[in-house]
Amino acid sequence: MKVISEKEATLIKTNWQRQRQEHIISSFEVFNEQEGEYDRITARDFGAITQEFMDSIKKLGDSPSDGLSLVLGIDENTQHAEVFWEFRLGNEKTYIKGDGDRFLTYISSNYRPTQPRMGESVNYKNEVCCNWANISYFEMNAIFFVEMENNNFKSHGSELFLRRPRRVLSFTIPQDDIDVMKKVCSTEKSLLVHYGVNYGDAARQMVPFVPLIQVYTPMLEGTTDEDDPGSTYLDFVDPCPPTCPDGDL
Repeated sequence: MKVISEKEATLIKTNWQRQRQEHIISSFEVFNEQEGEYDRITARDFGAITQEFMDSIKKLGDSPSDGLSLVLGIDENTQHAEVFWEFRLGNEKTYIKGDGDRFLTYISSNYRPTQPRMGESVNYKNEVCCNWANISYFEMNAIFFVEMENNNFKSHGSELFLRRPRRVLSFTIPQDDIDVMKKVCSTEKSLLVHYGVNYGDAARQMVPFVPLIQVYTPMLEGTTDEDDPGSTYLDFVDPCPPTCPDGDL
């Protein structure tokens, strides 16, 4: 992970906002020369947690002007979709970018299914990640949108249909999850953001796409380096829109 400028962060974010709906699918697909077909991006790898990340998360307080979001964007060079961190510390903002993408979906073992844990369960992580890996192309565009009322238009006495689809731009991490991250994050651990689909959110007319953060200790002897039974998984439950920090929308 690395700190990027506000100019670069704004460009990546604006690229996502300008992306045509029919191109959303292709922004998550990368052509595999050896296999002769496209691979779907399944996660954003932030690598080892840096001291800059730790300093920023420790500074977050209870002030309404403080906050942490995971922002959707399109990389200017690759034109691939990605997510990056936005820390809001009073009037200052810090942006932290990931190292690269991953293309495989692993079913993580649930070593201690009855033991209480911070964050989401391993079974939930497996479910939403498999949903993302298996979702059909014709459904993929729809999972980034939610219908909202448009209060900017006045009816002037006539009835107007005021609802329209709004594209999700970011995910605001709740204070409870920030507190968990302060406890489990360290420079000895790594951070991965899985892409998932929660069909329960779709049934509740919420944004079905969910980024699921995993804080883990790399284990080189496992199937994959994030195969850590002590991993913490956190689900971003506040998509923006419809739920945005004051002043963001």
